[in-house]
Amino acid sequence: MRGEGRVFQRGQIWWIAYYDNGRELRESARSRHRKDALRLLRQRVGEAVVVTPDPTASRRSGVPAAIMQDLFDLLEDNYRLHNRTSKANYVALRRLRKRFAEYRVEACTGMAISHYMAAMQRQGRKPETINREMNVLRRALRLGYQHDLVQRVPVIQRLPELGVRNEFFTRDEVNRLLPHLPEYLRDVVLFGYLTGWRKGEIISLRWSNVSRSGGVIRLDPEQNKGRDVRVLVLQGELAALIERRWKQRKVGQALATQVFHCDGFQIGKFWEVWLRACRDAGLGHRWFHSLRRSAARWMSLEGIPEKVIMSIMGHKTRGMFDRYNIVTESDQRAYARRLFGP
Repeated sequence: MRGEGRVFQRGQIWWIAYYDNGRELRESARSRHRKDALRLLRQRVGEAVVVTPDPTASRRSGVPAAIMQDLFDLLEDNYRLHNRTSKANYVALRRLRKRFAEYRVEACTGMAISHYMAAMQRQGRKPETINREMNVLRRALRLGYQHDLVQRVPVIQRLPELGVRNEFFTRDEVNRLLPHLPEYLRDVVLFGYLTGWRKGEIISLRWSNVSRSGGVIRLDPEQNKGRDVRVLVLQGELAALIERRWKQRKVGQALATQVFHCDGFQIGKFWEVWLRACRDAGLGHRWFHSLRRSAARWMSLEGIPEKVIMSIMGHKTRGMFDRYNIVTESDQRAYARRLFGP
């Protein structure tokens, strides 16, 4: 395609052709091997696209010239405007800036993106990581299209992923894990198992979100990924957990503002502590996020309607819920016994 370049043969020697500022350039790769020509083409295309264009220039379509840096700045402003704080998105954006920032927008073609994806694979990046970066890049290009900076959004193919993790905790495993955790984390883990909330939602929970008299917790839109008001009814073991936290809110002469805290301070990263506790409990390498999957499975097996589970956990789509609602072979055997007998 125009702008992406191509390789071709003259006799036994491979040549390359690519476009720079609308002009086709041809060059011999001086090799009989196609892979050498492709390598040279990637190099030449990369050299061509990093030239910053004249900002007053325009294409025949009338769309003003721009570079990818403009689109990344636009995307970052959009994240701030909508209070998108996902660390993974900002990490992906930083990597994309490093590679594509000085590319002319029209030079960020499907071929250039495919080369970048292949390079990430060679570096050992997981398909899930690459797909996340491509989602960010696609979002930047679409924003540019909406602001008349992009003439055409290239097709970006997703890589096949290995599938969602199917790891989960049983209640017995959670009970086995709790004694190996420091005291300030035990209720965090138990609350995660009982509700399926995300780690960030749990450790940022404040007493201003809790109505003990009304028996509910209300998460504000800026406190959860779904950006809407979430309500959790406190009953039974969950209500007892909150009462226990209420009694532990006093730290010296002050009162902790967080429901879950460490000596009055908000809990920070605890990955190493968590991993050590899992190993000591004989559970191997587990992820805290698996508690979310465990809660979905547990509530589903208890017969809780899917809509209710989705409202508790903050799932907006059925597809997202299905990723977490894992059905195991033992679950099928239990239902098979109910259907067909012993």
